Amino acid sequence: RRQCWVRRPTKIGGMIYLAIIAKGDVVIYEVKLPGPSSAKNPAENQLQFIVHQALDSLDQKTWSGTNMFLREVDRFNNMPVSAFITAGHIKFMLLHQSGIDENSVKQFFYELYQLYIKVSMNPFYLKNTPITSRKFGDRVFQCARSHFLR
Repeated sequence: RRQCWVRRPTKIGGMIYLAIIAKGDVVIYEVKLPGPSSAKNPAENQLQFIVHQALDSLDQKTWSGTNMFLREVDRFNNMPVSAFITAGHIKFMLLHQSGIDENSVKQFFYELYQLYIKVSMNPFYLKNTPITSRKFGDRVFQCARSHFLR
């Protein structure tokens, strides 16, 4: 019986950074995803800092409307931070290049939300703990590929 694994590239041309943040601003999942090529990418140690900095803006926008998709909540060096917040106040934050279509980001977030719901409904998953499922990671990677690398 053969198993098919999604191969993740070791060198990514463009960079998209995704973080799923639970209550208490605890990161439960983070990953660098492939994106369109770009010359300027922040250093790896800056990614968490940039997303954490955008949490303040996200908190302000959360209570100003009723949409789950909050669009661009912050910007760093011409790289927007887009956000999506679930009914349970789990935050999906995406740091990406400015050339990515907003509709693609929105569709990606809705697919990611469906994947997150499946994980959270698993009886063996403890709420607000890191998501370590390889299957979840592979599916997130496939969603990013289909929406951001066309």
